[in-house]
Amino acid sequence: MLLVVALIAITLPLGGCWDRKEIENRGYVLGVAVDHATAGEGSGKKEFLAAPQGAGRRTYLVTMELPKFRKEASREISSSQKHLIWAAEGESMLAIVRAINTKVYFAMFFEDIQIMIVSEAVAREGIGGILDFWLRDAEIRRKVKLFVAPGRAEDVLKATLQVDEVNSVFIAKLPKNADRSPYFPSKATVGEISEAIRGKRSFVLPFVLVEGKEVKLAKAAVFDRRQRMIGELDEFEVYGGKLLRRELKQGVVVFANPAAPGKIAVFELYEADIKVTPLFEGNNLRFSLEARFVGTLGENQYPPQDALDPEFTKAMEQAVAAEYTRMARKAYDRQQDMKVEILGLGKLVYNRYPQYWKSVKDRWEEEIFPAAPIDIKIDVSVRRPVLKR
Repeated sequence: MLLVVALIAITLPLGGCWDRKEIENRGYVLGVAVDHATAGEGSGKKEFLAAPQGAGRRTYLVTMELPKFRKEASREISSSQKHLIWAAEGESMLAIVRAINTKVYFAMFFEDIQIMIVSEAVAREGIGGILDFWLRDAEIRRKVKLFVAPGRAEDVLKATLQVDEVNSVFIAKLPKNADRSPYFPSKATVGEISEAIRGKRSFVLPFVLVEGKEVKLAKAAVFDRRQRMIGELDEFEVYGGKLLRRELKQGVVVFANPAAPGKIAVFELYEADIKVTPLFEGNNLRFSLEARFVGTLGENQYPPQDALDPEFTKAMEQAVAAEYTRMARKAYDRQQDMKVEILGLGKLVYNRYPQYWKSVKDRWEEEIFPAAPIDIKIDVSVRRPVLKR
């Protein structure tokens, strides 16, 4: 008897993985794009895309990008063969996913989704209903990054880029440079947008742009508390917004050389100390921004310049401070005009004046914030202005 038990114990591990599946037989979804449907009901050949629905309309086209695994790892493939694209149309996101399941033999796995892209046309109608399914699905992770495409979102996933990675994976890495190049929103993940929706707060998403074989992030799409895109911020308004949010850590400022008309110089930031304080002047709320930036002269396109001249240094610091002030003011005024507040100022008011915040929180974006002025005081210090010797 002991011999039999020993033989069973020895042979059990030799059975291997009884439920093993090859990686190329799994549907790892890496990117999702949502556009308006390309055709309505009864459009002949386009019916191939339609999801069966007992109610609702054929409103959206959902496109999914999956990696294309190779059985022969050493064999080179063209960039267009890196991914697989599947799509279907309908109104329900879940019904669309199930419609895609009719075209493939494997189940779709969402745990590895890196990005979700919504076209601007869809975003302007509101994304709350679209996100509902993706926020409910247990496989979707909070770190999935969200973007808006000014044209067709599907074009971003289908583009043939000059990189060896799948489009969704490459685009998901682009926000890593948000501190170094603060011209687009730093973070916009499913988890953060879910919190904004539940908290009835406005939010922004970065635009993702494709041209030829290149893709880039720029500007920001602004969403109100109803999850509808109501406008956009240009690069300088995003830059100034990060200053106001106390998130600015790095970045460059290109300014007119104060000592050489027609020439430019560049300040590179490496140290920032920013403080924004809500204050009352009588019964009127206002804000005070005080910031100190330290950096270096990153570039001067006027070689005869004596960079150690104290007068030049002082003029340069004043020019850089003026440019920072311009961007912060531009961002503040733009959000007041749009009646959205994505600068985190409401939280500052709540922390300092909790009873006052309780009385105005429902009127904050539409009434209180647009009427609150801000005083901006920025001090700049330029270190190491000389060239290597």
